[in-house]
Amino acid sequence: MSYSNNPLLPKARADALRLVIEQDLPLTIAARKSGIHRSTLWRWKRKWLDINQNVQLSNSNRPTRQAGKWRLSACKWSIPTLSCRPHHSPGALPSWIVERIVYWRGKHNRCAGVVHAHCLREGTKVSLASVKRVLKRLKLLRPVSKWKRYRQHVHRPLANAPGELIQTDTVHLVDVGAGRRVYLYTLIDIYSRWSYVEYHESISQVVSLGFLMRGQDKAGFNFKCIQSDNGSEFGRWLNDQLQGRGIVLRHSRVRKPNDNAFIERFNRTIQEEGIHRSFPKPETIHNQLEDYLAYYNHERLHSSLQYRTPAEMLQRS
Repeated sequence: MSYSNNPLLPKARADALRLVIEQDLPLTIAARKSGIHRSTLWRWKRKWLDINQNVQLSNSNRPTRQAGKWRLSACKWSIPTLSCRPHHSPGALPSWIVERIVYWRGKHNRCAGVVHAHCLREGTKVSLASVKRVLKRLKLLRPVSKWKRYRQHVHRPLANAPGELIQTDTVHLVDVGAGRRVYLYTLIDIYSRWSYVEYHESISQVVSLGFLMRGQDKAGFNFKCIQSDNGSEFGRWLNDQLQGRGIVLRHSRVRKPNDNAFIERFNRTIQEEGIHRSFPKPETIHNQLEDYLAYYNHERLHSSLQYRTPAEMLQRS
């Protein structure tokens, strides 16, 4: 019989042995009732006897009979499945290679690819698959949350009309001296380059939903597809809320900022021209952003739009 790791096998072995020990059935009949070969049941019985060596046995290899009953209370019926792990692995990695993999992982705390590259640089010849296997076996990889839901791939639409593709992001502004951080929520319409910005002192999916809905009201056209990065403020709850409003939320690829090239460029523009990369003051930031958005959407010429303004592109549509 081939090896099996079925968790119900210990109970099945116990039930078969009870037919032989408790009910005193012949080995052949008990094997037929259990659906196994008699030699298999004989091996199970020998294992059962080895497990219960401390039980007093008679010459017939059965527990001794006292007052007309077998002494079965002290017996362990369950026979566990033995491990299939080999006793010797001639193809295993040498221990010194495993130590080097653990060393580079602990020093840089980087992924398997980086650990593999450091090993090759120092002359340790090992494959990337072996590095991944060692890190996984030693549980040195970051565990994946069991609550993380698979994000179905959404085809990127062509921006042939306003609202067909919107890119959104958050800009983190840090005041090192005061030890505080504020955020700029930004979005841009790919077709017309119409943009919208809000200042917030915290980020969350609830804030993101309110920002996107206010941006849609300001724009005057409906959003059909919104593309964002994989930040926590653009998570599962926001996706469900936007789907209920008929809006598709699309996420860019991980560590691929070029997927959001338009909003990343606008983030740089708003910091250089709108707030001049300085830490904004709450009492003045709202007026600065409102004045700059009016200039950006109605007066600033865009070379990508053949030197038109976003407002002129919206009029054409």
